[in-house]
Amino acid sequence: MSQFNPLQKYFRQPKIFIGLPSKGLYYEPGALQGDYNNVPVFAMTGMDEILMKTPDALFSGESVTKVIESCCPYIKKGTKIPSLDVDALIIAIRIATYGDKLTVGHTCEECNTENEFEMSLGSLLEHFSNISFVNTVPINESLTLKIRPLSYEEMTYFSLENFKLQKTLYQAANLEDENKKQEQIDAIYNNLADIQLQLFLTSIEEVQTPDQPVKDKATIEEWLRNTDRDVYAIIKAKLEENKDSWGIPKQAVKCSNCGADHSLTVTLDQSNFFA
Repeated sequence: MSQFNPLQKYFRQPKIFIGLPSKGLYYEPGALQGDYNNVPVFAMTGMDEILMKTPDALFSGESVTKVIESCCPYIKKGTKIPSLDVDALIIAIRIATYGDKLTVGHTCEECNTENEFEMSLGSLLEHFSNISFVNTVPINESLTLKIRPLSYEEMTYFSLENFKLQKTLYQAANLEDENKKQEQIDAIYNNLADIQLQLFLTSIEEVQTPDQPVKDKATIEEWLRNTDRDVYAIIKAKLEENKDSWGIPKQAVKCSNCGADHSLTVTLDQSNFFA
């Protein structure tokens, strides 16, 4: 077969170009190749669209990483994308494939009217260009943590583990034997505590002390297991603060029937976001 394809000039072309919110930081070597400030984004292929409607692949996160790699050729390892860039890339692919507008349904809480609102996805992309990731967590006068965002692979892992435990907790609550129920519930909460510890450990790059920075994971884990609850609360609050600031902002809307004001949450649930 000839290496030249006469149909090559008809291949898909980039529809939009975006700057990565992470500014190219937090990628492992080789995961990103190209100018982070001018990333070309292609529309999905027919195969990409099928993949985004495959339940198992969506649940595991495989569909998202494969579609991002397909539509954003600068991304060479979709699993290693920092979480800061995931939503922006998904929105950009949606714009490249279907256009800037997204219709979102909402039921008015005042009069039960079914409303449909048209959102500009471009404005959501602008949101990500105006925020920054806070990568330091002051603990006290002696200790400061340096943290990083999770990769998409890590974020998916922790989400799935938490989902499994929450499902198991629900099942345990329905047990009739009170002793077995309590045993399972205790075990589940211990596992949830371990997951939170691993989340902290994954997020912490180093602990800065007056004497030296500590990067060894085993040393940091031992410290986390032997620190008081106030330290845990500070770390958890900062991680949640970063997560909230990098979420999709709520949209102000007004009911078409009674005029009531609402704050509409736009979710990037891939099962319907790419419908």
